[in-house]
Amino acid sequence: MKKIELAGFKSISSSKEYALDMDLTDVNIVIGSNGSGKTNLLSFFKMLNYMMTGAFQNYVARYGGAEYLLHFGSKYTSSIESRLTFVNDKDTDVYDIVLAKTIQDSLIFLDESIEWRERRYELAGGQRESYLATNNLKYSSERIIKYILSNCRTFQFHDTSMTSHIRNTSEIENNRCLMSDGGNIAAYLYMLKNKSSEYKKYYDRIVERIKFVMPQFCDFSLEPQVLNPDYIKLRWFSADNNEYDFGAEQLSDGSIRFIALTTLFLQPPELLPNVIIVDEPELGLHPQAIDLLASMIKTAAKNAQVIVATQSARLLDSFDSSEIIVAEYDSIRKCSLFHRLEQEQLKLWLEDFTLSELWEKNVLGGQP
Repeated sequence: MKKIELAGFKSISSSKEYALDMDLTDVNIVIGSNGSGKTNLLSFFKMLNYMMTGAFQNYVARYGGAEYLLHFGSKYTSSIESRLTFVNDKDTDVYDIVLAKTIQDSLIFLDESIEWRERRYELAGGQRESYLATNNLKYSSERIIKYILSNCRTFQFHDTSMTSHIRNTSEIENNRCLMSDGGNIAAYLYMLKNKSSEYKKYYDRIVERIKFVMPQFCDFSLEPQVLNPDYIKLRWFSADNNEYDFGAEQLSDGSIRFIALTTLFLQPPELLPNVIIVDEPELGLHPQAIDLLASMIKTAAKNAQVIVATQSARLLDSFDSSEIIVAEYDSIRKCSLFHRLEQEQLKLWLEDFTLSELWEKNVLGGQP
């Protein structure tokens, strides 16, 4: 995904002058204060994923209806418009959508189109679900864009309560991909460990990386439940006693989040989503774990595009200034603004200060 243009979505302005118009790189680290619009940007990618599964109306209803999704509601904003540009060595593809409110407080596709090799293809208009979610696709460009957007996945491992999916049992066959909340992590790790020797190498790498952060951790205990072999639960062995295994309830919130993040970023390259979006992955992590998280993001970015929203100064310092996107809420224009850092202007500053120090001094912006 080379470029994203977005207008009229949540805190992002419907005005072309202040709407989002951003080039994307392999790694994109979005920083900003609370309420700056970071999460709103990430939630747009989640909406795209819903679109590709034919569940767009479920997304609209679940997240408050059209009035909530339109920038300051329908009296202020008539439509949500987006233009996504995809580039590879051979071609450039563009996906355009225009979403408008219905009387029932939902959204419909006022327009949906693709541009490929300088030709524009009108897909449909007036429908409730994306044309790309149907079985009527005729052209390779349609199938390619559907594949990319279907594999644009948003992850958030914040819910680690005792009743969360990640701590409880999951179906052992639910292992095709890691779920957005980590709810099938035991089944997914079981698959990596047992499917092939090639996948086992990645499982072993995940285990080794977890040991750096959890010295008491030895390995996972991954077996189908004896009384219900269709289900599996995350269990693990202690380095002090490998005869007794512990359940996920014996893991701290930070530990279980790190396990999920390690599994996400260190899984086999062919299983990685095309675009990985994660909101504040640093929550609950020890500073050294944040350093390891940064290295894992860079590893995954060799085979996938990564977009991360963060408020961690330590995570920020692990990346190049060219990979940083600053989000700020403009109280005068009443919208979120996003910009990349000016490299030439930062050169002298970076001779004496780190990126996090410049962020704290509000040289970069993105402060309250």
